[in-house]
Amino acid sequence: MQTAVEVALSELKEGLASGELQVIDVRRAEELQADGRMIGSTNIPLDELEAALQMSDDAFRDQYGVKKPQKEDQNIVLTCRSGRRTKLALPIAQRLGYTRAKIYAGGIIEWKKHHGVD
Repeated sequence: MQTAVEVALSELKEGLASGELQVIDVRRAEELQADGRMIGSTNIPLDELEAALQMSDDAFRDQYGVKKPQKEDQNIVLTCRSGRRTKLALPIAQRLGYTRAKIYAGGIIEWKKHHGVD
């Protein structure tokens, strides 16, 4: 198992603003409604992540409304509410070949302290 590479708050902010990061929020949909979401992130609940990353590119776009991350991409960042589920999501992504995926461990809790939500 690879060590988790963490993205700093400043790197996440810049990457979301520029569109350079593919941020996947693994919280449940009802949590996004309650707590808000990072503008520019894509919601794929943890219990859907494994199946989602195995979808065809077209099916992924139809389901989630964005281009499917590719296994060689270096700009994939996983996040959640507090960081706990992010650490569960990373091994799933890595096992499926997304070995360059990173995490933002602060989650929406830290994000909301510093930035607005959608």
